[in-house]
Amino acid sequence: MEDILYDIWENHFCDIPRKNLVVIKFGKYSKRQLGSIKLARGGTRIKSVLRKKKDDYLVQDDKSITVITITSYYKNDCIPEYVVRATVAHELCHYAHGFSSPLEKRFLNPHQGNIINKELAKRDLLEEQKMADKWLKDNWINIVRN
Repeated sequence: MEDILYDIWENHFCDIPRKNLVVIKFGKYSKRQLGSIKLARGGTRIKSVLRKKKDDYLVQDDKSITVITITSYYKNDCIPEYVVRATVAHELCHYAHGFSSPLEKRFLNPHQGNIINKELAKRDLLEEQKMADKWLKDNWINIVRN
């Protein structure tokens, strides 16, 4: 997962500064919310991740931690990588727009005016999102039923 996060960042979001530590983890088996992004609070379970990333954390100017969480259904080998990538890219759009990140907030609402799809198109990721949307429409119900 971390490889996917940093691959997308380096190849599509390289103009967005990484102002704080950004970690990615699996969350609960969520059927509807495939990903989320938030700033870590005291109750966020990231201690094991932080132990591995201590050096990365210490060099950051901003000591906040952004946590991207994706559904544990994505652990299933039958989920195409482009579906996971589309979810991570969506969450990185939020980061770039200043939601759950130390960057300046660029919009009032994280989904106003179709800004996510506009951002994905600008970063050459919209086709991957469309493929993921189609795959999810055709297959997701079978994944969550099993």
